Amino acid sequence: MISGLKELLAKSSPMTDQDKMPLFEALVQYAKTDVTPFDVPGHKMGAKMNPLKKVLGEMTMRMDVNSMNELDLLSHPQTVIKEAQQLTAKAFGVDHAYFLVNGTTIGILTMIMAACKPGDALIVPRNAHKSVMEGIVLSGAKPIFVQPEIDYYFGISHSISVANVERTMEEHPEAKVLLVTYPTYFGSMSDLEEICRIAHEKEITVIVDGAHGAHLRFMPGEMTDPISAGADAVTVSMHKTGGSLTQSSLLLIKNDRIAQRTIQKVLNMLQTTSANYLLMGSLDVARRDLAMHGKQRYSELKPIIEKAVKAIESGSRYEVLKADYVKEQFQQSYDWTKLVIRVNGVGLTGFEVYSLLKEKYGVQMELAEGYVIMAVITSSDTEESIGRLVFALKEIEKSYGKRNVVMSTQVINDQVNELVLCPRDAFYAEQESVSIDDAYGRISADTLMIYPPGIPLVIPGELISEDVIQQYHYYQETLGNVLTDTKEANHITVIKENA
Repeated sequence: MISGLKELLAKSSPMTDQDKMPLFEALVQYAKTDVTPFDVPGHKMGAKMNPLKKVLGEMTMRMDVNSMNELDLLSHPQTVIKEAQQLTAKAFGVDHAYFLVNGTTIGILTMIMAACKPGDALIVPRNAHKSVMEGIVLSGAKPIFVQPEIDYYFGISHSISVANVERTMEEHPEAKVLLVTYPTYFGSMSDLEEICRIAHEKEITVIVDGAHGAHLRFMPGEMTDPISAGADAVTVSMHKTGGSLTQSSLLLIKNDRIAQRTIQKVLNMLQTTSANYLLMGSLDVARRDLAMHGKQRYSELKPIIEKAVKAIESGSRYEVLKADYVKEQFQQSYDWTKLVIRVNGVGLTGFEVYSLLKEKYGVQMELAEGYVIMAVITSSDTEESIGRLVFALKEIEKSYGKRNVVMSTQVINDQVNELVLCPRDAFYAEQESVSIDDAYGRISADTLMIYPPGIPLVIPGELISEDVIQQYHYYQETLGNVLTDTKEANHITVIKENA
């Protein structure tokens, strides 16, 4: 065992194969080697002192290296990367696991492009992430959108219902693939097991955007992870809830509905050939941590969260989204690690509370919407960190709360945009930029996206409605962060009418 890691691992549970970190250990070993580098990267293992080395430290710079025999090659793994991926596959209960260093976006693009040929019908939630829409453009798939369940009280969308999915499959027997977001950004989870059963009976492949659910398999028993529910392929953001470094994710494949050779071929086409070893090494470490300690840590964390929820609601006008409510109202389960708090009852918007938490109390939330704020809870949280959030919320209601309840028709858009052109055709059509206020009735060639969470208001090929325009202005005025493809302020790219 590498010196310095021995003591850390000695504190682990009884030794299993999940206790190994083959890639990370090889990387540390190489960084400690007396080698004179004449390969890239150009900083040569941090040979000269600069602000980067001063802040990150010498060991970090020495671990930022290139592919070589000792460290394997991500695009064609044979040794330590292969072993690390096999351990990951075993931990997640899948046949194959692939390390991703370009984020979950690459995994989603790969799943869609590997499962869909040009023209294939893909059933997809309309509140899917922007990367799903980009996968549709790249693959040439024909999207069939399913509207999610709308929660007007909390002002958010939940997952798609089993009934809506089944009805869509009946109406579109040509569908080849179904994409499900599980869990949603706000933590709701449809009955994926039933959805997979129905889909597979119809020979439909099920792929899952599991970006926010890397932890689900390692929860203490009450939640079903997408693989256990029957999904064929899942991409998870280990960096979001699994503890790895930002931009590192996993693509998980179960069974042979999507051929392994096709997955690897598409990955090699999309993913960098200069894979970052710090990111890959962090995946190795995070997998070990979840596999060895995940269930215990989440078991210890749950009563802390339950206590915090009671404290937040006690004597206040805050309301926390709970599993019982989601089950009763929408027949879906709920991931309690997404702490969604309805704040408009205290007379403030989610955007205002989000800003106050950061500016006055040093508490950084994941997201704000019109009625809610959200905190992402992971096994790295503690009673102290969660207590700080509870204290800040109480102080905000006391110091800044108002008597009125904030209500707005713009908080959630329940309208389905009309898709008049295949997104791929719209992407390649002749285009022009127009003012967003002059775009009513035009066909979008752009993606208007609210980030976070990264769900588009409109995508290429959809008709721009008055609702889209109003939603755009609402988020620009409250959040100031509507992302578009055009560089002109308050403009959108549309298809030329004479095109």
